[in-house]
Amino acid sequence: MGKSYKQTSQQLPISGGLILDQWGQWSTISRSGRWASSLLLSMFLVACQTAPPLPVQQINLTPNFAGQASAEHQLDAAWWQQLGDAQLTTLVELAAQNNQDVTLAVLRLRQAQAGLGVSQSRLLPSVAATGSLSQSESDLPAAVKQGQPDTVARRAALNLSWDLDLFGANRAARDAATLEAQAAELGISGMQLLVVSDVVRQYVLWQATAERQRLLGSLRDMQAQTLGLTERRYREGLTSQFELTLAQAELSNLEAQLPALSSLLQVTQNRLAILTGQNPSATPVSLIARPVSQWPQQLDVQAGQPIELLQRRPDLQAAERQLRAANATLAAAQAERFPKLMLNAVWGQQKLTLNSLGLAASPYSNAALAFSQPLLNRTAIHANIEAKTAAEQIALTQYEKTILNALEQVENSLAAQQFEQQRLRQLDQTAQTRQQSRRHAESLYREGLTGLLPLLDVQRSVVAAELSVLDSRSQRWLNAVNLYQTLGGGWQALPAPTTQPTQVRPSAQQPSSLSTDRPQAATVGES
Repeated sequence: MGKSYKQTSQQLPISGGLILDQWGQWSTISRSGRWASSLLLSMFLVACQTAPPLPVQQINLTPNFAGQASAEHQLDAAWWQQLGDAQLTTLVELAAQNNQDVTLAVLRLRQAQAGLGVSQSRLLPSVAATGSLSQSESDLPAAVKQGQPDTVARRAALNLSWDLDLFGANRAARDAATLEAQAAELGISGMQLLVVSDVVRQYVLWQATAERQRLLGSLRDMQAQTLGLTERRYREGLTSQFELTLAQAELSNLEAQLPALSSLLQVTQNRLAILTGQNPSATPVSLIARPVSQWPQQLDVQAGQPIELLQRRPDLQAAERQLRAANATLAAAQAERFPKLMLNAVWGQQKLTLNSLGLAASPYSNAALAFSQPLLNRTAIHANIEAKTAAEQIALTQYEKTILNALEQVENSLAAQQFEQQRLRQLDQTAQTRQQSRRHAESLYREGLTGLLPLLDVQRSVVAAELSVLDSRSQRWLNAVNLYQTLGGGWQALPAPTTQPTQVRPSAQQPSSLSTDRPQAATVGES
């Protein structure tokens, strides 16, 4: 892998009429033709200096993912809309604009762009306007003032200074700043992807928890009814103390799970408030529960090929820009070994007054072409090169690590999705079988061929199967969120936020209160 720009050196021709002083400076005064030609020659030399493009890092990847070998597939940009939930879309839009982490990423981009402007300015001449007024008076006799006159000098001038950058140090620094700005811009997309994924993940978790709370409440009511029948049978001597104690323990166990679910609902709502840039104490997020059974059964997500990750994931693209920026920074450090050539020129006009006698304004000019060659500080320069070389190796290792981590995340997400689909099929079959058992038990109960306790046992088993299906379906959606995040989908549809996010509350598009089938969930998240 190439580690820097190719360094070249050219000798600057020495034109006649220039004098080399002890400081290594070519200078002439009031010779407009000579310094103008030197200026044109220097500009020509700078224009001829070009650095070769940075080498492209080659990454060898397998054609397909091991978990899923699918054809090339373009991810849905707004993948969260597959849920068909308007309040989720509102939360995603709020988070993409108001989240504090996204705002920090925008500010980092502004900082990087400002640094790029500084680097670009070093490639251009610097022009400054100067003016001065000086006055010198004395009480000497008039005869003496003929030799030492009183003077008033007025000067106005334009000063030009230019680092000709023959060996590309400033251009390499500019390229590094450009790549850092591109990485910062990709950082906004990467942060939006993380934030949006977290919003969808928390929303799915909240909906699944609310549904689980409802089912557990229904199961608790059935168990309470079972306990009442068991107590009556115990008083009549038809059952034992053991069965009564077992029924009481089962009811207590179900009731103990409900407070934890209420706490999880509140914690999830608080997290959603933070993700959308709101104060959870002042403006709590209010949601309406939606049964998981109403969610889509099929998720349109395919892995594609690993090479697509390099073109789609913002963190991989940012790591690649940072690697190239480290390469350019190393090139700038290596260029410090070579001479620097500086051009300075002054165009001005001066008006003198001698002993109150005004003289005609006279123009003046000055041009200097200076070079600087490091001699005794080469140890520091080589140490800086070693440091930048190590920084480039760090960036390369970080790039490779980011790619490997991305591949691992995708493979894990694909495996989790695949196995969860198998688990869901088995759980659906179990739930259907228990539904048939419940219908059979209800028929026997209506005909008087069985008692209420066996019927309640079957009903509890049905609710337990529905809880397992609920867990599997919600986990399947969480796996899908993880897969979309690892594939880098979704951030393309989101605009970049401003540096001053507006505090928008989900009011018109989002319900103002939470509604569920159970009283336990009805109070969660209300303002």
